[in-house]
Amino acid sequence: MSEDERRGALIALDAVSRPMQPREIEAALFCKGTSRSQRKAIVAAVKRFNIIAVIGPETDDG
Repeated sequence: MSEDERRGALIALDAVSRPMQPREIEAALFCKGTSRSQRKAIVAAVKRFNIIAVIGPETDDG
């Protein structure tokens, strides 16, 4: 891999692996039907972790 390719790959990796902001975590939980009080508690508990994705169980309705 050339130096330019390596630099490009690192830029792309940084873009997709930055930690989620608390509002982004809350929005992801909202999409799965989590209540507001549950979302607030979950976000407060996990916001110090470097979460890069929230993945839930797949359902038939999307």
